[in-house]
Amino acid sequence: MKRFAPLVLLAFACAPTQYVHKGVQDGVELAYRWDHPVGKPSALLLKLVNTTVEDKEVDLVIDLSYQGRTVESFTADTCIKAGHTMNGRLNGIYFTATTLSAEQIKSGDASAELTRTTITKSTCP
Repeated sequence: MKRFAPLVLLAFACAPTQYVHKGVQDGVELAYRWDHPVGKPSALLLKLVNTTVEDKEVDLVIDLSYQGRTVESFTADTCIKAGHTMNGRLNGIYFTATTLSAEQIKSGDASAELTRTTITKSTCP
């Protein structure tokens, strides 16, 4: 058991950051997390999960605030097939922060808010 314990601790230390769940709207779960790659700007990764049996068109506006002041806005317009998940860099649903450093974001003074979310039935290509 003593040999196993350090491996378990290492696995938890290397575990990816969890997504912050922002809710469900019209059958689409919305979440985000920050990614801070070394030597590159921080990126806001989105996770969209379509829990319905219909394709959905998703239109989002996300405001990035620092110390209570909006410093940047991101927009996304995508289609997600029924029952599918879109994840951050894997599916190209992410934004690179251009106004804030990783240290500012990590400080806790930065926040990302979904300020407009429109989800409609659609047919994805």
